[in-house]
Amino acid sequence: YPFANLDDWEMANFLLQSKLSMVKINTYLSLKMVHPSQQSSKELQNQAELLPTRPCWNYRIVNTPYPMKSPAILYFHDPLDCIEALFNHLYYADHMIYTPFCVFTSAERVVREFSE
Repeated sequence: YPFANLDDWEMANFLLQSKLSMVKINTYLSLKMVHPSQQSSKELQNQAELLPTRPCWNYRIVNTPYPMKSPAILYFHDPLDCIEALFNHLYYADHMIYTPFCVFTSAERVVREFSE
């Protein structure tokens, strides 16, 4: 990730979501008691833009054979975008297993469990 650690990310997230101007963020980042990995608000914003995006919501209006007061709307994510987001997420990087393995339900190793 573009941020050195969780503390830098939390500070960057707070500053970028606050209503502070870029000049005030620069003033904050120049304080000697603050030791961010970013030196300016522009650099902070550029690093935040490198973060992966989340899948966007899509919608479809569903036609029904029955009259309704308002249209039925189905909201959904594109499944491939969701899979891509999961595979690109650093939290899951060390937890994904791509090879099959045996899981037994008892210590005697008599009954195997199969799953997806």
